[in-house]
Amino acid sequence: MNTEMIIVLCILAFLVVMLLSHKLPYGVSAMICCVLFVLTGVADLKTAFSGLSSSTTIMVAPMIVVAGALGKTSLIRRLRSAMNRLEGKSGIILVVALCLMTIALSQLMGQIACISVMLLFVQTLDDESDLSPARMLFLVATINCIATSKIPIGMGATMPGTINSYYEGMVGAENLLGITDYCKAGILPLIAGTIYCIFMYKLIPNGSIDKSQVKEVKEQEALSKKSEGIIFGVFAMIMVGFMFTKQLGSDITNVLPAAGVLVFILFHIMPMKDIILTLTSDMVWMIAGMSVMSTVLGQTGVGELIGETVLKILGGNPSGLFVSIVFCVACTVMTNFLSNMGTMALMSPIAAATALAGGMNVKAVVLTCCVSAWFAFVLPTGCSGAIMAFGIGNHNAFKVMKFTIPLAVLLMISLIVGINLFFPIYG
Repeated sequence: MNTEMIIVLCILAFLVVMLLSHKLPYGVSAMICCVLFVLTGVADLKTAFSGLSSSTTIMVAPMIVVAGALGKTSLIRRLRSAMNRLEGKSGIILVVALCLMTIALSQLMGQIACISVMLLFVQTLDDESDLSPARMLFLVATINCIATSKIPIGMGATMPGTINSYYEGMVGAENLLGITDYCKAGILPLIAGTIYCIFMYKLIPNGSIDKSQVKEVKEQEALSKKSEGIIFGVFAMIMVGFMFTKQLGSDITNVLPAAGVLVFILFHIMPMKDIILTLTSDMVWMIAGMSVMSTVLGQTGVGELIGETVLKILGGNPSGLFVSIVFCVACTVMTNFLSNMGTMALMSPIAAATALAGGMNVKAVVLTCCVSAWFAFVLPTGCSGAIMAFGIGNHNAFKVMKFTIPLAVLLMISLIVGINLFFPIYG
């Protein structure tokens, strides 16, 4: 092992500690690594900050802006109106409606925003009924974990690109995720998990919520029909472009979200301040920094070293089923102690390196990690949605495990089946 590899391993160790502890924002930690690569001579300035101009960053950053604009349209108000019409309903009809609403909102906005919107309705339920606020809030948070970004619309359209940024510097373009790959890998867990939640929700302890922690979600100022038409038109243009990537070329489709943001600016659809804040958010810095980390791991041979090491631990020539089980279980356990985004960022390069070393399907191993990184509902430390569900619902993690543990096992089994069906490990 040469000096350069030792330096890269030390910088990687720093990143791992920061991802695990979350002492600093993920984007800040990733950019510190980029600076350290230059200061230590591991990479030149152009390479160390190439993530800021990578095709993934150029596509994902403005796509987050477009998804945010979509979330401000009347579509959200219509969904909330539909929820209000559910008042007075009971039993399975209400549970199904809550699950479907949560799945829809989980594609259009982040976890906290989605659960906050659903909480406005959930808190009106009867504390003494089978559909108590605490029980239904936990159900909503669980469905949100399972469903977040699983359908390639809105925020869901950004997930494949975000995952690609974690390992793209280590592989060729043929091993990067397409717009529908994350959906294909996560669809069986989504279906199985939703059915389980609909029929087994009574395993969640009943109770009332802590209304002192409930904050009103402000109604956003209504957009004009013209503005909404432009937003929907831009979104449709981008989605159509993504579907015809092979015909148009990746350069054109990757720049379509940026073109959409320029349209928003020209027609004053969104305040410039909001656009700038989104384009420079921690998520964007993280994507740019992790892209560089994967490039350095590939160029210096550290990625290959990590892959060979993990492969030896797995037994040298493990079966595809064994590989999927190991990575699925490991990520499911990790994500309930760490954040889901941190788990994805940490495990994706390891998964890619292991797949390359063992001649496996890179997409399959990476997707196993990234889908299972969202099974973060067993402990309140897993994600922001879990924190809200446990805190506001006053739930005891051990008492809820009669609902969460069987669900986690079901999700892992369905993911492993789906991965080996749609993305064979040695396919």
